[in-house]
This record gives sequence, C-alpha cells and structure tokens, in this order.
Amino acid sequence: MLPDPENINNLNLENDFEDFLEHSVSGYISTKPSGEIIRTNSRLVEWLGYTKEDLIGKRITSLLAMGSRIFYETHLSPLLKLQGFFEEVSAELLLKNGTKLQVLLNGYVRNDENNKPQFIRLNVYRATERKVYEQNLRLAIIDAEKTLIAERELATLREQFIAVLGHDLRNPLGAIKSGASLLTRSALSDRDKSIVGMIKNSSLRMEELITNVMDFARVRLGGGLSLDLKDILIEPIILHVTEELRVIFPERTVTVDFEVKNTITCDAGRISQLLSNLVANALTHGSANEPVNVSAKIELNYFELAVSNGGKPIPEDVLETLFEPFTREGTTPSQQGLGLGLYIAAEIARAHGGNLTATSTADETRFTFRMPLLSIK
Repeated sequence: MLPDPENINNLNLENDFEDFLEHSVSGYISTKPSGEIIRTNSRLVEWLGYTKEDLIGKRITSLLAMGSRIFYETHLSPLLKLQGFFEEVSAELLLKNGTKLQVLLNGYVRNDENNKPQFIRLNVYRATERKVYEQNLRLAIIDAEKTLIAERELATLREQFIAVLGHDLRNPLGAIKSGASLLTRSALSDRDKSIVGMIKNSSLRMEELITNVMDFARVRLGGGLSLDLKDILIEPIILHVTEELRVIFPERTVTVDFEVKNTITCDAGRISQLLSNLVANALTHGSANEPVNVSAKIELNYFELAVSNGGKPIPEDVLETLFEPFTREGTTPSQQGLGLGLYIAAEIARAHGGNLTATSTADETRFTFRMPLLSIK
C-alpha cells in the first residue's frame, strides 16, 4: 500500500525548519560575528517596516535605540564573546517610521568545529503587552499598599477612640456605683431596695464591659496585656469570683471543685477576670436548669481551670471563631454584650503562656484554661 501523499506533505512541512523560522510569531535575526545582518524573517520585517533587502548588510546596532545600542556594544557583545549567549534582555528597536518597539532579546553564538564564531542568532519577542502588564501590576501594588496603610490608620484611630471612650466612662460609672452604695445604707422601701440592687448589678456589668473594651484596645494597639505576677493561693480568688456572680444571678447554681492547695505564680486580677468572663458566659448562655461547674487542679506541672455548663451544644462553625473579638454564640444572638469576654479571656491565657480551649457536646460545654506552672525570677 502506497503512503498517503497528503501525510507525506504534512510530515515534510512539520520538519521544515525554514518554514518555522519564516512564519514564527517571534522575530529572528542572523548576523556575522562582526554584527552585519545576513538573515531575518518576515515577522521582524513586518514589525520594523523595512524590506528584507533593506536590512541585509546593516549592523544590528543600527536597529537599536541609543540606550539599547550602547548597552549592546558595552555589555551584550562582550557577553557573547565570554559565555556565548544572553537571555531575555530588554531593548528598544527603532522602526522605519521613527517610533520605538519594546522587545526582549535572546542571543547566542554558533561556533564551528574549531570553536571559531560563525554567526550570531537573535530571537526577538515583542514586550509591549508585558510592559503594560508590569505597569498595571506596579499600579495595583501601589494601590493595595495605599489601601492597606489607610485601613491600618483607620483601625488604629478606631481602637484609640475605643480606649479613650472606655477610660472616660469610668468616672461617671464610679459616681453611679458610689451613689448606689450610699443608698444601700439608708432606710429604703422594698421597692427602692430592688431598684438600688438593679443599679448596682448594672454598674458591675458596665464595669466588666468597660474593662473588656480597655483590654481589647491594649491588645490591638500593640501594648498587650500587662501582668503583675505573684505567688498566690488561687482558692480565695475562685471563691470570690463565683460568689460575686451568685449575687448577680441568685436563681442559678454555681459549684466549685477545688484541688489546688499550693500557691501558683500568676496575675491574680487577670485570673479573676478570666474566670469571671467564663462563668458569666456560662450563666448567660447555658441551660437555666443546670448548674455551672468550676474546677481547678494541678496536673503534670500545669495549672488547669475549667468552667462547664449544660444546654444546647455550640455549633462547630461557631466554635472555630469563638475566641475572636465581637463574636458570640450564634445560638443566643439576643443576649446583650460586645462579644469581647471570651476574646479577652483567651488573651489573658496567652499572656500567662497558656491557652484557652472550648469543647461542646450535647452533654456539656466546657472551657478549659491551662498554663504551665510559672516561677518568679
């Protein structure tokens, strides 16, 4: 069976490298070692606006703009002699109409068997689109940097405002608390006692919110939470915090399981704040019919403080963001608060070199603070 003539023609065309060079999407130039052009392809002729006859015999440097010509003579030509090639060099070609074309050049020297240069081959690629892309990329980076700077400045200003606001709220709140304390010493009707009690409880809640806001601002503005480390007995702190919250939530049950007899090194005020935030969170979001359990123990050179409650489990997607600022359990969105309590508690844990974790099942939701036993140096 005779071969198909069409297949033979296709195969011959596929192996025709002369056809490849002539119809390539890139330009091609061949020069003598001295730089005179001896060959070019149609693509480059089209770009330059000359004919092939116009180009034969010209020096390659005559097609380059002044800056590119100097660079070719002082850098590229010596580089060809030393290493025999160069790659992706940016240059400008002079077109017949007087305009310039941005290109990239690849070049190499073809030597004979005696390692004498026979000719130089140059591949020419248009870089117009690449230049536009690079310029757009630079502009996009500049815009992104400006936007990032503006957002950082806005975030700093917002957090400074929060810090100043929190600080200024302490004075009127202190007056309210003092006034309520004075009223409790006076002869009051049952109705008035109820109102004064409500004022005191609301004041405590406001104080907690302001403290959280101030701590949030300290963390976000880069100062971090400061610690006053001392060797202390942790039991009185736990009992004091739980008793305060029993007063605020008289209808709820808070149990304490305590197994720590020795002193531990920590910031008593910060640990009180952490525990208060965790217990208040459990009382607010947990089941009203089940107790909130607080436990403390030392295990394997670690101090562990846990708070657990019953109720509906926290969804997995909510658990992932539970310790981020301004977030609350999605199951109780109507509860009041800024969503900073757990965030501040996690920051206090981190400041002590420990961590705060949360687990939640149908049986219980548990927050566990764990830190290594520290020592004062």
